Amino acid sequence: MREICQKQMPLTPACHNDFEQARELAVISHILDLHPAIYEEAYQDLCECEANTPGTGAQGMSAEQVVRAAIVKVLFGCQYRPLTIPVEGKFGEGKRR
Repeated sequence: MREICQKQMPLTPACHNDFEQARELAVISHILDLHPAIYEEAYQDLCECEANTPGTGAQGMSAEQVVRAAIVKVLFGCQYRPLTIPVEGKFGEGKRR
């Protein structure tokens, strides 16, 4: 079953705050940390499909990881598939293969 949150690192490490994009991501990360209800909303949307087919499919990213990946995707025009490795690998607890 999908989780709402997992222990998650900020969108940017503290040592990279000298870049404009890093500062922007740090502010966004802080806002997300102050408003965890955002993850609850995302979780409800993500789990709506899972409720119709319980016990099927792989365990997905947590709602928090989905929200953070979506923000990076929109801000930097990234494709989704390449984002799954940094979000789950560097910023998550496991690597997808």
